[in-house]
Amino acid sequence: MKTKLLSAVLAAICIGALSGCVSKSPRSFSSSQSPSWVLLELREDLQYDDAWGRVVDLVVTQFELDVAMKEEGYLRTEWLYTWSGNYLSNYRVRMTIKFSPDHKNLKFRTEAQYLEDENWVVGTDSRLMSTLKTDLMGTIGRTTR
Repeated sequence: MKTKLLSAVLAAICIGALSGCVSKSPRSFSSSQSPSWVLLELREDLQYDDAWGRVVDLVVTQFELDVAMKEEGYLRTEWLYTWSGNYLSNYRVRMTIKFSPDHKNLKFRTEAQYLEDENWVVGTDSRLMSTLKTDLMGTIGRTTR
């Protein structure tokens, strides 16, 4: 009885160890050497200070800011390793947002990196891009003309 239990425990440990070595990127990840920017037109009734504050408030609910320069209209987040819902040391995402000089538009992009062997594969995360676009549109975006 003890032998069977010990064998089962050892088998579970080996399977767990092996499955930890074989990792896959999240389905929302796609490799791309140059993640693309998305352009968003701001609502006409929104002043820049208000738009900036809303964007910062939105972003800091899930990310830590790495760079935030209000005068230049630029912010970038730190890498987040928990976007999948769990901490993954081999997958990280971040976002960059840039207001136009006239403060009527902003551009944003998401970056994702997946660690394969010892190299980071550069790309984007479609789920993060979709979430960010929806949130920005609902917060500061112009919906129709």
